[in-house]
Amino acid sequence: MVIAQGSQPVIKMENYDNSGGIHLVCESRGWNPEPEILWLNREGATLPAEDTQIHRDTEGFSVKHSITVYDYSDSNRFYCRVQQIHHMKETEIIINNKVFDVWKWIVSVSVSSCLIAVGSIITAVICYKKGNILKKYLHQICSPNYT
Repeated sequence: MVIAQGSQPVIKMENYDNSGGIHLVCESRGWNPEPEILWLNREGATLPAEDTQIHRDTEGFSVKHSITVYDYSDSNRFYCRVQQIHHMKETEIIINNKVFDVWKWIVSVSVSSCLIAVGSIITAVICYKKGNILKKYLHQICSPNYT
């Protein structure tokens, strides 16, 4: 069996989660045999991952591991570790609190926009109905058959 140590893990921020988190993805290629891939917090505790994809091709195993992280204020430091029995590679990402603040701003603007849109629609419907009632009333009092 040929043992191959794969590439340095690469962490990407994919998108924001509806619940206030940031979706991170870690990828590494070229491992043989199949490696274990873990997410760790600042203290080194393992974090639960949401999705793991493992593919094998002519260059070995490729792994992709995703997680959603949340604002923990002073400890927004996360690690992706890919390891075999005798080999280990790790990449760190530090997420500034301002990145989480941007998400909160985007959500509040989106919610406000939705509320304004719903309020505008309700106002338009009420005005339309009042206009129809007024037209009927004016038609009744202005018609030649009104007594």
